[in-house]
Amino acid sequence: MSSPIATRVDERGVRSYDVPLPRDLVVALRETVASRGSHPAYLTTAGPTTWVEIGAEAESLARRLVGDGTRPGDRVAVLAGNGVPFTTAVLATWISGAVAVPLNHRLTADDLAGLLVDCTPRALLVDGARTELAAAAVARLDDTAPTVVVADGDGRFLGGAPEGEIPPATPGPDAPAAIMYTSGTTGRPKGVVISHGNALQNSVTCTTVIGRRPEDVELVMVPQFNITGLCSQTVPAMVLGMTAVLLDGFDADKALDTIGRHGVTSTVGAPTMWWRLLEAAETAARGELSGLRLALFGGAPMPTALLARMQAAMPGATFGNGYGMTETCSMIMYVGGDDAVARPHTVGRPLPLTELRLISPETGAEIEPGGIGEIQVRGGQVAIGYWTADGITPLTDADGWIATGDAAQLDDDGFVVLRDRLKDVIKRGGESVFSFEVENCLHQHSGVLDAAVVGVPDEQYGERVVAYVVAKPGHDLTSDEVRAFCREHLAHFKVPSAVEVRDELPRNPGGKVMKALLRTGSGA
Repeated sequence: MSSPIATRVDERGVRSYDVPLPRDLVVALRETVASRGSHPAYLTTAGPTTWVEIGAEAESLARRLVGDGTRPGDRVAVLAGNGVPFTTAVLATWISGAVAVPLNHRLTADDLAGLLVDCTPRALLVDGARTELAAAAVARLDDTAPTVVVADGDGRFLGGAPEGEIPPATPGPDAPAAIMYTSGTTGRPKGVVISHGNALQNSVTCTTVIGRRPEDVELVMVPQFNITGLCSQTVPAMVLGMTAVLLDGFDADKALDTIGRHGVTSTVGAPTMWWRLLEAAETAARGELSGLRLALFGGAPMPTALLARMQAAMPGATFGNGYGMTETCSMIMYVGGDDAVARPHTVGRPLPLTELRLISPETGAEIEPGGIGEIQVRGGQVAIGYWTADGITPLTDADGWIATGDAAQLDDDGFVVLRDRLKDVIKRGGESVFSFEVENCLHQHSGVLDAAVVGVPDEQYGERVVAYVVAKPGHDLTSDEVRAFCREHLAHFKVPSAVEVRDELPRNPGGKVMKALLRTGSGA
């Protein structure tokens, strides 16, 4: 899958990949073990682990799961930070024919117990650092509690039942591969069911369109339990037989050390991660970032000021911005290379096998070019559905379209320009204020490290614009200073009526600001 992309275009203008896919993720793993077995799969403080070693560990754990009673279609939950235990646990689950359920280890025991009740796993695989959290969550369950298997100090899952016979046939492209819980920032987390085919289609994008290579060294610094970490980094690394370095918890200085020590060539980060990497590198005059070949971002629009700094720090890198959501198994649009630099205001064009339309939220009619409407997409990357107690329920309409909740428009060349989350558009005195536009302005200020803008109720205007900013180290920002800067660059009705300086902004594991918390005054 490392060959240059070739596509076909049908009568609707939808492109198709001219790249063969493995039958499912189990076949993909076994093909990689056969062709790249001696190549390092993961680099850790204990040394390299090869693909043949990863494959053997996963096959062994799969037999142990089956011996404990796991059957095809059962759920196996995984509570682990970024690392070999997480990866082995997920791969073993797929080999056993079961459905992996990566859990957010940052949740409380009560929250985790609720997810375990929801997905009713047969087993819970835990790394050594989360044993107490797992025990506390399981203690809140009744007799439906899963079998708990804990990795030892070397990251291996030992003990358990005698080994069983793994299924002779692999799951196939349409079988559920994982239940990925959404962040739940606006309500109870939803379990999104993705298939083996969903994950493999996304991996083609991550290799052919983005341009990852088998010889790349990928730094995974977003959580593996997140859709980006799992499906846009872990799975593509497996399909290509790449080498990955797994960073458990983001820290800018630690990330820079890792990039330099292991010769990292590619990584993905939310814009706030790149801000902090650049700040750390510039403060200490460190040059690790200059060795990156691919510098990818997503999770939010890219501030132009940040992109300019990235270009200066990484003159030889190719930049790329991906747009997607958990329900679409990560990416549905991408802009990379020269276009990513020339069009920082866009999130790209639809990927092959992806149809896109913009729909009026008020009338349901399709928006003409130049107008603003809600992004709707359909294609093979759209997840199977939502997990419920009554089974898997559809997440699309009858024609296969899924609504993203994002407002956007198309530019003259067909690139998608995000305007805002529909729920985040601020209605001020009859004018629409797009928070992304105000945030981009705030990022131009030399003292602003991070920024978020929300609308709050106002008796006179309906809503007013409020900004939250994080100052760069050494900068003493004031509300008046920031508002004065905005008045120079924005129409008067877009200028924040209030600016609050905070130490940090509340973000979910995918790097997105949890604006619901800011609207209520919480999320400090």
